[in-house]
Amino acid sequence: MNKSSFWEFVRECQQAGEPVLLLLVVESGGSSPGKPGFKMAVTADGLIYGTIGGGIMERKLADKAVRLLDSGLERPQLLKLLHHENRTAASVPSWGRTAASVPLWDGSGKRSGMICSGWQRLVMLPLTDMDSDAVDSLIFALKRNRPGRLKITPAGMEFQPRKTPSAGTAFTFTANDDWLYQEEAGQRPTLTIIGGGHVGLALSRVMVDLNFHVVVLDDRPSVATMSENSFANEKRLVSYKSIGRHVSEGGQCYAVIMTFGHQADELVLGQLAGKKLRYLGLMGSSAKIAQIVAHLKKKGIAAASLKKVHAPVGLPIHSHTPEEIAISIAAEIIQVKNVK
Repeated sequence: MNKSSFWEFVRECQQAGEPVLLLLVVESGGSSPGKPGFKMAVTADGLIYGTIGGGIMERKLADKAVRLLDSGLERPQLLKLLHHENRTAASVPSWGRTAASVPLWDGSGKRSGMICSGWQRLVMLPLTDMDSDAVDSLIFALKRNRPGRLKITPAGMEFQPRKTPSAGTAFTFTANDDWLYQEEAGQRPTLTIIGGGHVGLALSRVMVDLNFHVVVLDDRPSVATMSENSFANEKRLVSYKSIGRHVSEGGQCYAVIMTFGHQADELVLGQLAGKKLRYLGLMGSSAKIAQIVAHLKKKGIAAASLKKVHAPVGLPIHSHTPEEIAISIAAEIIQVKNVK
C-alpha cells in the first residue's frame, strides 16, 4: 500500500471534518493475513482505505468501526481476533486472554470468521484534531523520504522525525490503558531506475504502489516517457559518466539499470557494481549481459561484485511488454526485500 496516499486520505477526512477511525494491526501470529503495520481507515459513511488482511473479518471490523464512530467513540480499543474454526482464546499468548483485551464480539476469544489458523491484535483508534499535527508531519516525512517514528498510545498518535531510521514495528502491553505501538513510518525503501523509457515508466507505477520511493535518472534531455511519468517521486537529468554520485547506498537501496543502449548500460554498471545496494539489476538479453560483464572484468571490476547483479533482471515469467517486464522486476525485488 502507498503510505503517502493512505495518510493523505486521512488528512483529507480530518480537514473536511469527517470522523475517521484507524484500524491498525499491532501483533499477529500463525497464518494471520494481516501483519503488524497493516492499516485501514474507515469513515462514518463507511468509506474504506487500506487493508488489515481482507475477507469477512475485515468487513465485520469495518461495520464495527462505523458503529463506533456513530456512538462517539473517544478512546482507542484493543481487539483480539482468532482465525480458526475450533480454537479459543487459549490459542493466544496470555495477556490477550485477560479482560484487558477487548474482544471483537461479546465474550472472550470468539472466532473472526476466518480459518487461516492465526491470530491478530488490533487497535481501533478514533483520529481527532489532536492527531492532525502528527499526520501532517508524517506526510511531510514520507514525501521527502525522511526517517521518523510513529507512536500510538491510548492518548493518541505522535510522529517523531529522526536522523536515522529505526527497524520494524514494536508493541508493548502493560495494561488496557498502558500500551505502546511503534513503527518506522517516514522512510521507505528507495528504488533508483537508471533509464526513463517505457519499462522505467511501467516499473515506476508498480513500485510506488508497493511503497517504494522511486527515483528515475536519465541522460537524455527530451524523453517522452520521462514527461509522462507522474508516478516517480523524483526525476532527474544526469550524466551517466557520474551516475555513481546519484545512486544512494544502504540496506534499503535498490537499483535497476535499463538505459537506451548497451554502452550506457556498461558505463553505469561499472560504477554501481561495487556499491552497497540491497539489489542491483540489469535489463537485457543474456548475450548482451555476457558481453558487458566480460568487458568490465577486463577493466578490473571485481568478478564477485558482478556476480551479485541480477541479470537478466526479473523473475523468468516469459514477459514481453513493458508492463509484464515491470511486474517480473517488481516480483524479484520484493523477493529480495522480504528475505530476512
